[in-house]
Amino acid sequence: MSLENSKAIVFGANGFLGQNLIYWLLENKFEVLAVDRSDSFTNTNLSENENFSFIEADLTIKEEVEDIPMESADVLYILAALTGTKVGFEEYSSFVIANEILLLNILNTYREKKAKGRLVFPSSRLVYKGKKDVLLKEDSEKEAKTVYAANKIAGELYLSCWANAFDIPYTIFRICVPYGQLLPGEYSFGTLGFMINQAKEKGIITLYGDGSQNRTFSHVSDICELLGNVPFSKESLNKVINIGSNDNFKLLKLAKLIAIKYNATVKFKEWPKLDLLIESGDTMFDDELLQSIYSYTYKRNIEAFIDQLS
Repeated sequence: MSLENSKAIVFGANGFLGQNLIYWLLENKFEVLAVDRSDSFTNTNLSENENFSFIEADLTIKEEVEDIPMESADVLYILAALTGTKVGFEEYSSFVIANEILLLNILNTYREKKAKGRLVFPSSRLVYKGKKDVLLKEDSEKEAKTVYAANKIAGELYLSCWANAFDIPYTIFRICVPYGQLLPGEYSFGTLGFMINQAKEKGIITLYGDGSQNRTFSHVSDICELLGNVPFSKESLNKVINIGSNDNFKLLKLAKLIAIKYNATVKFKEWPKLDLLIESGDTMFDDELLQSIYSYTYKRNIEAFIDQLS
């Protein structure tokens, strides 16, 4: 199926995933409308593409959401979010507004405009109750230990509510730990990027506890390809789907790979009390549902990525 000339709206365009997804969409000949509360799109190389346009909007304000032409889109990516763990306990109001009110503004405006495109919502590993050495399926037990995790669970439920009441189509993707990027450069997002910076700048990678937590590490190029293609399948309609990878392993293994690359040392640190209380434990993803909907061979692996770093 050719997706060329499909129209996509990307809410939260200036975020890390937003910029990488826009890169993928433009490379695959989508028409992209980027939306962000910033007054401009920060990646000027992408913004010069003839298939790119930008709207400034604060999505927490319903009146500004109403100015976005949702009815013209084939797919709408809701990537705008406020992320964080401990900070959510202090700034709970900001987290509820940025992660829940924002989504509800989009859902109600979509309904009022009688839009038809597929809504795509990225969720998190943090919605799961971690289980030691177990690959988690979409129906595995849920648990929220942070405000952000509770926001994500609420977002998934809001989409289900609006789909039931107003026949609004959606696909939810649960993403474990993303790394790498599609854009030029070596920057890596999240856990891997943090470890790389520690190794390069300090010569030490610090792990809480013993680093025994297992994770699924997914390269952003695989994530973007799946976000770009899967929502156009009938089988993904109103589904929650885990994104997997070639890499399921412990944080300690990742730290050792990076330490070898940069001649750094791995050191362990006692868990701060609150950090330990909100730690999720093992979160590795079973992607059997994804493979049944869209048979996919992951193109990247983390060891090769690390080998290619300078």
